[in-house]
Amino acid sequence: MSSNTRKTPLVTLHDEQSFEAAFTRYYALVYQLAYRCTGRHDEADDIAQEVFLRFYHMPPHARSEGEQRAWLCRVATNLSLNALRTQQHRTHYEEQAGQVKQQGTDEDAANPEQQVLAGEQAAFIRAVLAELPERQQTYLLLRSVGLSYREIAQATGVAPASVGSLLARAEREFRRRYHERVTASKSE
Repeated sequence: MSSNTRKTPLVTLHDEQSFEAAFTRYYALVYQLAYRCTGRHDEADDIAQEVFLRFYHMPPHARSEGEQRAWLCRVATNLSLNALRTQQHRTHYEEQAGQVKQQGTDEDAANPEQQVLAGEQAAFIRAVLAELPERQQTYLLLRSVGLSYREIAQATGVAPASVGSLLARAEREFRRRYHERVTASKSE
């Protein structure tokens, strides 16, 4: 393979078939990553669309499918974390103003109590996740969607041998903060 071939992106602006293939192959992964972070289907869909718009307009100079997937995961993670921070700031200000309202959907009608508890637990987990340093958030999110250590290394730009210890540290810190918040909420 010549050096010119290696440096050309897998998708170019004029290559609709390549874009469609990448979209079809990776949309579910990007959406799942966004949904795990934000917990909202509409937000996850918006993020996935934004990721692929960026992919279409400014494709990465990926030399392999793995690099292409890593780029998509990195952009999806960054946009998702930004959306999570925005959502938490908005919720914080709404709570202060006393404007938080109970939101429900037709899906909630089947077992409303269970849905409320699950929603509260998911919001609690996302709040704890948002307290972690961004790098640790990224490792936990990428692992939660099933990426291997090698794929996480590609997406974050660290050595594959470091991913295990970095992920373990992130999990330990998440557990510590989670237990602190649970203990604090029980004592209130």
